[in-house]
Amino acid sequence: MDISNKTIYYSGLNALRLDWPAEVCLKYGVLIIFNEGEENSNEVKYEVRVTRLKPGKEGQPLFQIERISDVFVNEILPDLVADRLAYAAGKVFYPLVITVDQNGGFQSIYNHQDILKRWESVKKKVLDNFEGGLVEDYVERMEKQLANADSINLAFLNNDWFIHTFFKPVYKEYGQNHITESIYKFPIARGFNVEGYLTQEKLAAQSNSFGAIELIHDGTIMPLEDELYITNRATGNYEGYYLLHPKFKRIISVVSDFSYGAQEKAKVKVKIALIPENDKEFDHDFELDTNVKGLPVTEMVVLDGPSKKGFWDRLLNN
Repeated sequence: MDISNKTIYYSGLNALRLDWPAEVCLKYGVLIIFNEGEENSNEVKYEVRVTRLKPGKEGQPLFQIERISDVFVNEILPDLVADRLAYAAGKVFYPLVITVDQNGGFQSIYNHQDILKRWESVKKKVLDNFEGGLVEDYVERMEKQLANADSINLAFLNNDWFIHTFFKPVYKEYGQNHITESIYKFPIARGFNVEGYLTQEKLAAQSNSFGAIELIHDGTIMPLEDELYITNRATGNYEGYYLLHPKFKRIISVVSDFSYGAQEKAKVKVKIALIPENDKEFDHDFELDTNVKGLPVTEMVVLDGPSKKGFWDRLLNN
């Protein structure tokens, strides 16, 4: 649907509110590139299905994440024994149910007991398909980690790029200037020598060329106070570019770049893009209600409540 001639302006409180009813699911393609352009470059690719669930027992907003494809490393399935072992054992976590805060940010793993119940069958498959001391040691360490819900939460906080990128607290007010600031910490900076990335979050005042909402993140590493004057203190930048559905505010795509440098330097690029159902265009339902111009975003939706370019080109290279 071409709505390039129907520019949408956002005023009032300049807030984003997610409209994602329970039981509605969306599919996304995920691409994570480590050290792009370097000799040690690697890329990981897979697809996920994200479903909004009914609230938890205490009213928590819940989302379910399922991996619906194999995980490809450099376009092939994991081939090293250690990688195949980790991949096979890691299937115990999915479907993964997480809680998010009212701004959409990841909080914790919700279905810990379900993961524990799945472990016995997953462990059997691992022991049937692998052998040796490495396997027994891995299974033992895995069982210790699974027994502790806090350990599982920490593992996803330290390692899961999809959760860190997709479940950010973006659904909030951005003020009269369309700008706010937050401090974010990502898996690339695992040490304790940084506060995180001090990030300016800018919500575009109007829709882009094909009708999506743009949200731009621009962050810089913040060293801890006692690290400010150390010669080899950590440095780095974060740039995030979010495209959101103009009506529902669901994520259409994300492209994020992260860099981190201390004693070693590293960079990561994460790309996430909606996979439309039934051969539809990703913007097939962009049409908004009439008289939208000038309407505050908070009044359009509440929480719980002519291009011929190719799909990927339109999303990631508009």
